[in-house]
Amino acid sequence: MSDRDFTHLQAQLLAHFDAPDSGFEAHFNDGIRRHRMGHMRLRVVDSDGAPVPNTVVTVRQTRHDFLFGCNLFQLGGYESEDQNRTYERAFLEIFNSGVVPFYWGGLEPVRGQPRYTADSPPISRRPPPDLVTDFCECHGVTPKGHCLVWHRLLPDWLPSAPDEATRLSAERIRDLAQRYGKRIRTWDVVNEPMERHQCPEVTQLSHSYMEEAYNCAAEAFPTGTRLFLNEATQYSWRAFQGQTTGLHLLEDNLRLRGCRIDGLGLQYHYFFYDENGLTTTVHDLINARDELLNPSRLLDVLDLHANAFPSRPVHISEITIPVYPDLPPTVAEKLQAALARRLYRLWFSHPGVEAIYWWNLADGMAHGKEGELRAALLREDLSPKPVYETLRHLIREEWTTRLQTRTDDEGTCEFSGFYGDYQVSLGAAHGCISTHRVGLHKDTVADYTLTLDCTTANVSGPTQLSPT
Repeated sequence: MSDRDFTHLQAQLLAHFDAPDSGFEAHFNDGIRRHRMGHMRLRVVDSDGAPVPNTVVTVRQTRHDFLFGCNLFQLGGYESEDQNRTYERAFLEIFNSGVVPFYWGGLEPVRGQPRYTADSPPISRRPPPDLVTDFCECHGVTPKGHCLVWHRLLPDWLPSAPDEATRLSAERIRDLAQRYGKRIRTWDVVNEPMERHQCPEVTQLSHSYMEEAYNCAAEAFPTGTRLFLNEATQYSWRAFQGQTTGLHLLEDNLRLRGCRIDGLGLQYHYFFYDENGLTTTVHDLINARDELLNPSRLLDVLDLHANAFPSRPVHISEITIPVYPDLPPTVAEKLQAALARRLYRLWFSHPGVEAIYWWNLADGMAHGKEGELRAALLREDLSPKPVYETLRHLIREEWTTRLQTRTDDEGTCEFSGFYGDYQVSLGAAHGCISTHRVGLHKDTVADYTLTLDCTTANVSGPTQLSPT
């Protein structure tokens, strides 16, 4: 494929994003500035409380409040330690949140012998939860549990009688709550319920399995745990009919039945099917462009779900953007990166979105035939694709605040930055540096008084002001 052909293909797919005078770039920039950034004021004083003018202030954001994530299904899963370390470094270079696998069939293949501990028998793409949660805690990564109940990947030993299966499912939820409830505070309780009809052979789930799962989880997990509903792409984005979308009605129905739903996960997989099963051609995406690559429509979907229950956050919970095998590899990888950049900007700009999760970090380890899509951020040899560099640049450079300034005559300085945690270093005239940790968070006042003391690193703040 020539450069001209690639340019034409990309223009065809991104016609809605890049239409002249569409205003989407300005819209995204404005949304990112209004919803992801805040204002911080620093006042620097000496040990006597007097302002210190002309102090060099170096500001470095150390963590985002927004969750940028990926699943950790291949953690510790490579043959060599070098490969495992490469995988870990690639994850930590970009992400601050990781999905921990709790699929019942892989977690408990033998009844009564769950694979919790790090020394459990290995299963592909199913690292033991202790291993993953330890990794998250060691590196300051926010874990997300996935999932408590799903109609797929059930253990072979699960009884066919719904009453008995329901009892065992409730025991499993209580066990997970007891073991991981204080370590993992966000869980996908029910996964892809609107696809349940595709598996008529699964008889173990009762008619009220969703209600039972939410009620059990709400009772078993500690106060403050967030219980999510996670739904497939078809019902998250494609089956959208304005105010009557089926997913919205399902959530409303569950709430009316007393279920506590604290968050909604919208998957975004480019999975397309024909009579032979999964297809892997870029033409399938071209045919779905008006549904999946139309910013106006995507924003309408987010508006519907965000406005229906304003206190309930939305996660873009699973992302698959293929490197299409019917294109030359370099062309397909460039296209993947171009699509990802535009979509991440759209999602990050929307006030209802709290987190974005790419699905697989590295090729060669996807579920089933999904591996043919080569949709990961790293190639099979763990070398980064252009999409990896694109996301790294967005998250760690474009959307990470770093700056250096000086205090004015009153000993103060002010700046706008992305919400998150910060390290502030104050440089004194005689060369010593005092380091402080502060936060810039939505709906709170970031007004700090920092003491320039080269023997300590104290923060005498934030100033006690009411939240905005």
